[in-house]
Amino acid sequence: MEGDVLVIGGGVAGITASLELADKGFKVYLVEKEPSIGGYMAKLDKTFPTLDCSICILGPKMVEVSRHPNINLFTYSEVKEVQRSQDGSRFNVKIIRKPRYVDEVKCTGCRRCEEKCPVKVPSEFEESIGFRKAIYIPFPQAVPKIAVIDQEHCLYFTKGVCRVCEKICPSGAINFEQKIEEVDLDVYSIIVATGFSLLDPTILPQYGYGRFPNVLTSIQYERLMNAAGPTGGEIIRPSDKKSPEKIAIIQCVGSRNKKLKDYCSQICCMYATKQAIVTKEHDPRIDVIVFYNDLNAVGKGHEELIRRAVEEFGIKYVKSLPSEVMWDEKTNKLIIRYVDLSSEEVKTVEVDLVVLCPAVVPREDSLKLAKIIGLELDDHGFFKSTDITSIDTNVPGVYVCGACQNPKDISHSVMQALAASVKAAERILSLKKYVEMPVQKSEARSSIWVGEVVQEPRIGVFVCHCGLNIAAVVDVKKVVEDVSRIPDVVYCEDLMFACSKDGTERIKEAIKKYRINRVVVASCTPSTHEKLFRDVCEEAGLNPYLFEMVNIREHVSWVHRKYPHEATEKARELIEMAIAKARLLEPLERAETPVTPSTLIIGGTVSGLVAAKTIADNGFKVYVVERGENLGSDLEFYKHDGRVAEWVLNIIKSLKQHDNVEIHLSTKVEDVKGSAGAFNIKLSKNGLIKEINVGTIIVASGGGEFKPLRIYGYGEDNRIYTLTEFRKKLNGAGGGNIAFILCTGAREIEGRMYCSAICCEEVLLEALNFKRKNPESNVYVLYRDMRLPVNGEKIYREARKSGIHFLRYSLSRPPEVYSKDGELFLNTYDTTLNVVFEIPVNTIVLATPILPSLENHEISSRLKVPLNSYGFFIEAHPKLRPVDFSVNGIYLCGLAYGPQRLEENIFQGLASASRALTLLMHGKIVTEPIVAEVNPLTCTGCGRCLNVCEFKAIQLETRPENILVAKINPFLCKGCGSCAVECPSKAITVHQFRNDQLLAMIEAAFRKPSPKDRPKIIAFFCNWCGYAAADMAGISRYEYPPTVEIIRVMCSARVDPLYILYALLLGADGILIVGCHPGDCHYLSGNLRAEDRVTRLRELIGALGLNPERVRIEWASAGEGFRLSKIIKEFTHKIEEVGYNPLRRCM
Repeated sequence: MEGDVLVIGGGVAGITASLELADKGFKVYLVEKEPSIGGYMAKLDKTFPTLDCSICILGPKMVEVSRHPNINLFTYSEVKEVQRSQDGSRFNVKIIRKPRYVDEVKCTGCRRCEEKCPVKVPSEFEESIGFRKAIYIPFPQAVPKIAVIDQEHCLYFTKGVCRVCEKICPSGAINFEQKIEEVDLDVYSIIVATGFSLLDPTILPQYGYGRFPNVLTSIQYERLMNAAGPTGGEIIRPSDKKSPEKIAIIQCVGSRNKKLKDYCSQICCMYATKQAIVTKEHDPRIDVIVFYNDLNAVGKGHEELIRRAVEEFGIKYVKSLPSEVMWDEKTNKLIIRYVDLSSEEVKTVEVDLVVLCPAVVPREDSLKLAKIIGLELDDHGFFKSTDITSIDTNVPGVYVCGACQNPKDISHSVMQALAASVKAAERILSLKKYVEMPVQKSEARSSIWVGEVVQEPRIGVFVCHCGLNIAAVVDVKKVVEDVSRIPDVVYCEDLMFACSKDGTERIKEAIKKYRINRVVVASCTPSTHEKLFRDVCEEAGLNPYLFEMVNIREHVSWVHRKYPHEATEKARELIEMAIAKARLLEPLERAETPVTPSTLIIGGTVSGLVAAKTIADNGFKVYVVERGENLGSDLEFYKHDGRVAEWVLNIIKSLKQHDNVEIHLSTKVEDVKGSAGAFNIKLSKNGLIKEINVGTIIVASGGGEFKPLRIYGYGEDNRIYTLTEFRKKLNGAGGGNIAFILCTGAREIEGRMYCSAICCEEVLLEALNFKRKNPESNVYVLYRDMRLPVNGEKIYREARKSGIHFLRYSLSRPPEVYSKDGELFLNTYDTTLNVVFEIPVNTIVLATPILPSLENHEISSRLKVPLNSYGFFIEAHPKLRPVDFSVNGIYLCGLAYGPQRLEENIFQGLASASRALTLLMHGKIVTEPIVAEVNPLTCTGCGRCLNVCEFKAIQLETRPENILVAKINPFLCKGCGSCAVECPSKAITVHQFRNDQLLAMIEAAFRKPSPKDRPKIIAFFCNWCGYAAADMAGISRYEYPPTVEIIRVMCSARVDPLYILYALLLGADGILIVGCHPGDCHYLSGNLRAEDRVTRLRELIGALGLNPERVRIEWASAGEGFRLSKIIKEFTHKIEEVGYNPLRRCM
């Protein structure tokens, strides 16, 4: 079989690399050793820092792999042999397909065989705390959902009896005669993404694992918490099935241990924090203690999550590595003995459950695979990368990504997978000039398509449990029972995970069986899952726009945990509102537009330069726009050898000579118009304007160094430097005593709460450099937590061995710097030794945080992409879309994303280039049909719509008899709906957001009488900011009263005053409109038009005798979930003060 790329490993990294390459048009073979893809991420309950349901976000990707025309999936298979072709251009690979003893074509995944199988054995997927049968499907969302027979435990294979599965199988899929099958593959590139394993804690008997039943590993605890796990998400002690009152989580089990694994596993601190929070969410009465060495919380949003764990959930962190776990047989309690490093006291604590965080280690078969391919391993046994990008290996054409290269979290695994995919693609294109793009789904014709009459609505409703994410708060069964009685609903079903392979197949089957012509799915946010369910409808033969989605997770269960009854009622009402809209849906058709084959890189940073070179080398035009006078200036934040500097200089030299690259220094982006595939950009330099057209944009704006004026005497004494100043001016010279103070201006109680990620490693490198040059000098490092990358532990040990002194301080008692008789002193309280030190020093170096670029706010406003509270850009999804914005065609990388190491900047630059190339290589983009259309029979040709359209999408045409009629260009229309509101004759329709559809939703909200004990507020949230902020509030679990029912519109300008009046007439107590902040509107000034209309309407409402405070318009960005929750709380309180709508009595 001939293809382009072999991806080995079907975890999140392998899935990402496969989909990215397949979307570029390459033929991919994905080989996974286990019966299903998904890896460790499929086992997780939640992901940090957003606490998203893990399988909910991974499931759609797994399903997409199984459906992609460019991916051949080989599960339960292994690589046997790899041979390079004589010219070195290709690899011949032999794959072994192990026998499942189940025909993959015939098996339907019905699981009847599993139900009847008499053999029960510990489940690998459940980490042996649950059971499976001898014939089994690993988990409900497995892809492929095909059974496999365990030969070691099957009664037929062990004793020659039974064969009940063969008798019960309705499709005759059981085949006991299956043999091992060998498959020959021929590929240009190989990506190794085999993931990791966890250290077996039995090697550390002091922790009691394997001896005491109530000692679990962290991955076992994930399964215990998971709604689809062996206990249904109920947290219990394995020994007696009782709920625990106190749980201890012990970190660094085998990690940072010279005798075992001398590196930090990178992920444990954060997943322990996540598990602690989720435990408290399950049962607030459980006390949770986290024993830690150093809190390594360097990722985006990680420090803030730990802060929330302490302040909001009451999690107790104890700096200690426990020496022993004992079991009291009488009480069934576990006793932990430890030294509390804050007091140096030996203490014990009784707990009911202990969770161990074992070291992340290479997979057992890594060495075997390395020998097959010819790869080198590093000192720890992970696959060794040989260049600065951390992607290439010693074998040309073979790339590594994810945790098989070294321990890393999901988001960095995904970024590295994207980077590996673009490296593989670049190699293929250098050897193979033609790539066949995959057929777009829009080119396939559904059975109910545009122009076909869709009569009598036959609505199918599918309500998702999302494990316990929804079902723990919302009574899903009751909702289904109520909804099934609503007119036109011909089928209603609850699904454990609607987005799983099983869930999507159930939806498709129901569409066909019950002749459903409208589909409503009530689950999570459409921001992540709407595309999946549209595709499912299309595959079932239904037009994808005969679909409506209801968010009952982020907008209901995650924000109303304390109000289960009210949340259930709200979920039912939201579904009824969606059904009302679904009745009126019409089939629509997507359009295709060409993509301008060029990219704009905003920022000449290292990551931006990497992205620029990658895209240019793939044959596309690149414009690099740098506001400063130099390229690669952010290299100053990092200690590096000459090799790195030379590498960056070579990139700059290459770009300056590249035919596909234009570099614009001292230039800024003045204006941006258009959308993905067709952006029009105005560049400004010295007052001169240059216009360019590009298909994609990458934001690589870099960052700056915080200058800590008046902190530790900085700016008042010339012996006190920031780290970069010290590096430039002294570079280790000078002699005398020196002190480095970490976390200066970072990890604060308020303000810059974030960790700057690089400081600990950078300070250690500088301290070592200084010590080598000045061996007689005393070198002090003052720190709060030592946060180092995988190989940083080696540097840390070397620093201690060289005689560098480490003093730990606390935020509550920071060091003091003062001058006495002209001599510089440092006074600090060491929390480890409980001793105050007064240290004379000659030099003080302050490690200050990286700040966002000053131009980020301007870029954000120009591109309509969001910033977080610090000023760094917010990605579309922190785990699975870490370099995408929610706005299509715009990507980010480097310090624009947030503080990160140089290595991460580089592979993030590659990752953003990969995402841009996926769009550029297609050459065309499918546009959504959510656009406005004019009814020429009712249009009066007044031209008011022209005045409000800022995209020049509307023109007046002269019809026969000299009649003027407005006409809308669908390729220029953005679907904001401002024109539809402005039209006095209501001749303009916005597809998917028609007047009759939105009015029907409002009416449905009042089918049942309004609650007597709380206000009822109808809310209109803009798709880009308001709705996204509501999602963020849900993700962050910022609770607010169950008073608001949200109707999504594309822009606040789509909110017609008639909707507000109609809702008030029906008895709404309040109307809340939430749009983007002024200047950030995705439709330029749509939000200001909305504000103007609401201002005038409030005057009218007051004249009619209603209190105008019942109507409010607010602004919120996508990242302002907390702000939105406050807005809803305050508005609810205001309505309670004003009183219920007097029109309620009339209804």
